[in-house]
Amino acid sequence: MDNPENRSNAQKPTSRMSILLFFVLLVTVLCAAAVAYLNSKGIDIKEISLKDVIENGFFIGEKDSYEVECKEIKYGTNVQQEFVVHKDFIVRCTKSGIEYFDKNGEEKWLFPVVLNKPYVKSSGKYLFVSDLETKDVYVFSGKEKIWEDRLEYSILSADINSSGYVTVVHKSDRNKSAVSVYNREGAFLFTKIKAESFVLSAGVSPDTKNVFINSIDYSGVNSNTGLDLYTISGGDIKGKKFENTILASIWFLKDDTIAAAGDSEIFLLEKDLEIKWSETISGKVMSSNVMKNKYAVFAFSSGENIGILNSDKSNVLIVDGKGRKVANFKLSQDIVNISCGESFIAVNTGRNIYFIDVAGQLRGSVNFEMDIKSIQFFNDREALAVTRDGVVVLKLK
Repeated sequence: MDNPENRSNAQKPTSRMSILLFFVLLVTVLCAAAVAYLNSKGIDIKEISLKDVIENGFFIGEKDSYEVECKEIKYGTNVQQEFVVHKDFIVRCTKSGIEYFDKNGEEKWLFPVVLNKPYVKSSGKYLFVSDLETKDVYVFSGKEKIWEDRLEYSILSADINSSGYVTVVHKSDRNKSAVSVYNREGAFLFTKIKAESFVLSAGVSPDTKNVFINSIDYSGVNSNTGLDLYTISGGDIKGKKFENTILASIWFLKDDTIAAAGDSEIFLLEKDLEIKWSETISGKVMSSNVMKNKYAVFAFSSGENIGILNSDKSNVLIVDGKGRKVANFKLSQDIVNISCGESFIAVNTGRNIYFIDVAGQLRGSVNFEMDIKSIQFFNDREALAVTRDGVVVLKLK
C-alpha cells in the first residue's frame, strides 16, 4: 500500500520542475518580444549589448511621437548678430553687447560691450564670446563673467568644452596660424604654432586631459590633414597624417575615442590616433556631432547616382564608440546640419526640422516658411532654431 508521505515527496521535484519550466518559458517569450520590439525600432540586436539597451532606455514607455510647438521671436536684420543657447537663455551678440533673453523673448541681462564681428560658442555651463576685429575674448557662466582678455593676434575661430577650457585658433608671426589654450579660469596653458599648415580647428577633451589640433597642408599637390594630439600642458602625444583628406570636424567621445568626418570618409580613432573604424561613403558628409558623448552622428548625402524610385537622398548614421552601427535614419531631403541633445537628434534640412531618437526613429517634425540656419537644444524637450532675422523656440509636447 502506498504511503501518502512517499507520494508527497515524489510530487515535490515534479512541482519544482514545472515552476522552473514556466519561468524558462516566460523568459524566452519576453526575450523574443524584446528582440521583435528592437527590430521594429530598426535596432539590430547583434550590433548592441544588453548594457546598451538598458542604458539608452530603448524600452522606456515614452510617447512615440511629439507635436512641436513654435514661438517665433524676431530681432530684425539691420545688425550683425549671432545667437546661441546658454543654460536656459537665448544669447544674442551684437554691437550693443551680449544680451540674455528668456524663451518668451524678454531681455533678462545685458553685458555692454561693442562686438563689431561677434563670434560665440556655448558648451554646458560656459559661454565664449569674442570680437574678431578687436581680438577681445570673454568667458561667462550664466551672468557671471569668469575672465576676459585681449589677444595679440587676429582670432580665426575658437571652441570651449563643457569644463570651460578654451582653444583659440589665431594668426601668428608672418601670417602663420596657431592655437592657444586656456583653462576655465583664463590661465594661459600653451601655444602651438603651425608653420607649414593652416589650422582648421582645435579642442580640449571633456576630461581636460588632451588637446587636438586639426590642420591642413596645402604645400603639396594634394591637400592633406594633419591631426595632432597633445597633453593639456602642451606635451606631444601623437600625430597622424591623412592623405588626400580634409577633416572638417573632430569630436571627442567619453571613452577616449575621437570621431572625425572628412568630405566622403568618416572615422573613429583610438586615443593614439590609430583608426578604430572607418567608412567611405558615395555621397558627401554634410554635418556631424556627438550624442551623450557616447555616439558619433554623421549626416551625409546618398550620392549622385540616385535612381528615380529611390527617395532616400540623405542619411543620419549613429555609431557607438566601438564602431557598431546603432541606427541609420534615411530622408528624402538634403541635410543642412544636425544638432544633438540628450535624447534627440535635430536634423535641419533648411525648411524642415526632424527630431529622431538614438534608435533612428522619427519622434517629431516641423516645417517653416523661412530658412533655418542652425538648431540647438535647451534640454530634452526644448530647442532653438536660428533664422536670418531671429529665432524660433521649439517645444516637443
